Amino acid sequence: MLDKSDYFVKIEHAKCSEQSELSAYKLDDAEGIAERIGFNSNIISKVDYFSELEFHIQLIELSDLREQLKQCRNKSNYAKAGFDAIDNDAGLSKKDRSKQKKALAEEAWQSLRDEFLKKWAGSIAVIERLYRKTGQSVDIDPQYSLLIVCRDGTDTKILDELNTELGRRLNGQCNKVRNVQVCNTQHLEKFLLHHSVN
Repeated sequence: MLDKSDYFVKIEHAKCSEQSELSAYKLDDAEGIAERIGFNSNIISKVDYFSELEFHIQLIELSDLREQLKQCRNKSNYAKAGFDAIDNDAGLSKKDRSKQKKALAEEAWQSLRDEFLKKWAGSIAVIERLYRKTGQSVDIDPQYSLLIVCRDGTDTKILDELNTELGRRLNGQCNKVRNVQVCNTQHLEKFLLHHSVN
């Protein structure tokens, strides 16, 4: 039987030396649980780590989102430029104008939102298989949350914007993503659900 404590490791960003003293269960990559239980690296999107406490599972993704945020901002600015055309379209009702503006604004964040939704769904699939393989009940219906950990060099304004914009777009998706938080490695201890192995 798989002993998941073998995968309880220090949390670190891939491809850099930034590491936390805190630990969680490694889910992704060749050394992660997913690979061990049959999910090859390219089969399914998943987060890097997870932590658990009773019936709460926190999915943890370490990512440098600065470039992706710039792309979202550019698309968002482009969308705002399209608002004038929508406002000047006499054939649209006020309600239709509002719908079209909302759709344009959402489109700016769609690729980033979709990426995290795929990781969310894939990670839950891996964890449910893990529970079956370790004899844990799959019927406990845990509460899931998502923690996105950016590198320490990430400006606080970027963290705030990600919390506001991406968090708002992910919270409530599929009636599953309820609690999305964004922090940097330095402040991980304030956000990490649990940091001791059972």
